Amino acid sequence: MTLFITACQPEIAPPVITLVTPLEGEVLSGDGELTFTVLAPEGSLGEVVVQVGGYPVRFPAIELKSFGRFRVPLEVLELGEGEHGVLVTASAVEREAFSAASASRTFRVELPPVGLEGLTVSPENVRQGQPVVIDARFTGAATEVSGRLFERDFNFYPVGGGGWRALAACRLFAEPGTTPLLVSYADSLGRRKQEEFELSVRAGSFSSCYITLSPGVGGKLSAETIERESARVNEAVKRYSPEQLWEAGPFRRPVDGGRVTSPFGEKRTFSTGGSESHIGTDFGGLAEGSPVYASARGRVVIAGEFIIRGHFVCLDHGRGLFTLYNHMSETLVSEGEMVEAGQRIGSIGQTGVATGPHLHFEVRLATWAVDPMTLLSEGLSFE
Repeated sequence: MTLFITACQPEIAPPVITLVTPLEGEVLSGDGELTFTVLAPEGSLGEVVVQVGGYPVRFPAIELKSFGRFRVPLEVLELGEGEHGVLVTASAVEREAFSAASASRTFRVELPPVGLEGLTVSPENVRQGQPVVIDARFTGAATEVSGRLFERDFNFYPVGGGGWRALAACRLFAEPGTTPLLVSYADSLGRRKQEEFELSVRAGSFSSCYITLSPGVGGKLSAETIERESARVNEAVKRYSPEQLWEAGPFRRPVDGGRVTSPFGEKRTFSTGGSESHIGTDFGGLAEGSPVYASARGRVVIAGEFIIRGHFVCLDHGRGLFTLYNHMSETLVSEGEMVEAGQRIGSIGQTGVATGPHLHFEVRLATWAVDPMTLLSEGLSFE
């Protein structure tokens, strides 16, 4: 006689899974959370696996545990727009007994496009050669915010409360009236949008003068030399460093004593022919060798001797703001060096194209030359 024995698999009740959030069919427009509970016979809760967004999240078995509350973050940017499914699987294990259960749910992710809620420009009626502070407010989380003014791009940077700010400039040669101001931005899904505004420009009041240059000095002003030096400077001031290195308040005067001998915007006619508008402020009445100071904290991006600018230093203060110091008798800093406001960086001289000892002090903002006296008297105010 043959005896057959059949081994029976011990039985255990399956876990009970209760999905709490999100609700079935719920629409998420921001980050959320998957929450659920699992109840199993005492001490038998095994592994819990969550499948959402195409990847599993595993919670290992914990000895003698029968109840668990679970939370899984739902990051909508990672999930993307559309319908998503959640599948939770849990097991119960006791000696050789095993059972499992699952529960599922669907939800949707819908991200409304970002909109430009408001734009504030200060000053509202900007003068030729004046700095401009632009504040933008958005409905939703904007990214990659940039602007364009006078055919040149500038950058916005995030500020508190979800706003964005940019430092721009009204070019010295801008026509009075209105000019287009473009603001571009994207939402978290990369959907881009551009909006156009108008910037009101008013004429500045600029003096004029006649400058006599000796043949030796005038001979340095060849088109080739002007182009080469301008290219070097323009390349440097195109760089954008997001960190603000300067402190709030007016910038330090780059010299002690002396007087303004040639203001910003002055229309100059030269004895050797030709004319130009002065894109800096000249400080004269100073003895050769007098100290020249950094007007604000910054990093040296150019330090050297040029044919036209003479011994020359350019400081990057961050966020598209630069100060330039020309015609010095010497430079006392090196490229790449970080300098503090009030630190001596050179000495008064008359190197390059200069008719006497003086400092040509220049400020560039978003690549354009702006009136240095604005920064020396007011700084860049954001209030």
